[in-house]
Amino acid sequence: MKFWAFILKSIPYLLSIAGGAVIFFYTVDNIRDPQVQDLVLNISASLLAIPLVFLLYDYSNYLVSRQVKKSLENTMSGKMNLVMLSLILALRQILGMHTRLTLNTLNKMLATPATEIVRKLRITPIVLNNLRTIHDDFDELLYRSGQSNVFSTDQFQALSAITREMSHLINENKYRKNKGQSAKHIENIMTHITDWLDADTVAALHLEQNLSITSHITSGKNTD
Repeated sequence: MKFWAFILKSIPYLLSIAGGAVIFFYTVDNIRDPQVQDLVLNISASLLAIPLVFLLYDYSNYLVSRQVKKSLENTMSGKMNLVMLSLILALRQILGMHTRLTLNTLNKMLATPATEIVRKLRITPIVLNNLRTIHDDFDELLYRSGQSNVFSTDQFQALSAITREMSHLINENKYRKNKGQSAKHIENIMTHITDWLDADTVAALHLEQNLSITSHITSGKNTD
């Protein structure tokens, strides 16, 4: 698709270059009046030079835009990993989990059914405020990524679903405080986190690194 888009975009430039070349050779072979020849040759030179300038500009602009987008993707992915880690830590607090945080314990947590979540569920006002902050961070990152198409369709859908379920969870604990409904929203959040990890292998690797760092920090604090 990108190749054919480039070809289609280049057609006017290529036609201009071809036209300039045709005029140049026709002028050299058939026009003998020096003044007319100079005039036509200048037109030919313009038809040859201007497209080349635009092609070079488009190519350099493409290279710069690609580098900027790559840098933006790395920045957004890094921020999303940190927000996702904050959400995971909040979920662990809600479920009263104190085991060492590793990829293995994370996978076990993400597979926890709603029936078991109901028994462990404990959402304090502090945790609820933390969830609101994390939800706002998700909203901001999704809005910014939507403008620049940083995340793939699968990633964006999974992250949007997490944000939606978090909103339901926050409202449920603000108004009705139904444990069963809260457990269902948490189960859905953890399912969508799994979907996000499956959709982005690089993000999963970065998250694993962050989990390792967080685990070492937490272990050090517990030792002190």
